[in-house]
Amino acid sequence: MASVAKTYADAFFTLLEEGDSERSVFDSALNQLNDIRTAIVATPDFVKLLNTPTISESEKVGLVEAVFSGKVTDYVCNFLRLLTVKGRMAHFPQIYTAFRELYNGKFAIAQVVVTSSMPLTEELRQKIVGKMSLITGKSVSLTEKIDKSIIGGVVVDYGNVRLDGSVKTRLAELKNDIANIIA
Repeated sequence: MASVAKTYADAFFTLLEEGDSERSVFDSALNQLNDIRTAIVATPDFVKLLNTPTISESEKVGLVEAVFSGKVTDYVCNFLRLLTVKGRMAHFPQIYTAFRELYNGKFAIAQVVVTSSMPLTEELRQKIVGKMSLITGKSVSLTEKIDKSIIGGVVVDYGNVRLDGSVKTRLAELKNDIANIIA
């Protein structure tokens, strides 16, 4: 059975496809959903308020309209109203993720996460994007993360694939090799 997040993401994505399949509509919806996801994660009390049984449905919808109306498209605002009425706002981060996957599939985008010990230079960023574009055959959306514990090098995650070129991993492998030789 499909998850709640996938069901709602599919429905919203289909609505956008039926209404207007221009890329700009999808880009706008994705950006707005991302902003909403960020706000919801930062203020979990908002979702708790929307799930409070003593607050009427009309008050909850009014609250959502007061916060988001005029700041997002009608499509997105209506979607938020629906999620509020159905009591599904707690699933919003997962709905965003499922929507992002549909968006990436439709527009042939590979979501790549690069973890390094320090910010990437523009030259290295472009090299990674170019190489991953060749590997995946898609355009690349790059997300950067900083993790000082990897010491140096980079870790590239794409889907279920991890390319680990970190110094931390190389040192661990060297330690295992030495232990195997000694043992």
